[in-house]
Amino acid sequence: MTSEHEAYIQALSDVRSWHRWQIGQTLGDMRTVLVHESAIAWLDVLISTKRQHAAEDQAERQLARVANSQTGMPQT
Repeated sequence: MTSEHEAYIQALSDVRSWHRWQIGQTLGDMRTVLVHESAIAWLDVLISTKRQHAAEDQAERQLARVANSQTGMPQT
């Protein structure tokens, strides 16, 4: 995973943590809890999608390196 991917996922995780903290600060207002839980669920999907894309990008880069090493092309 590139440092860009890691930074993006960390930022999303930080926002998710903030929403979790906000739930802890509510005084039983169910609408507020539901809004934050909805945001957390959306962030979970976004984080998992970003991790999947990062893994796919990494696999493509590795395949390209292998192919380039077998053909003698410079590696990128």
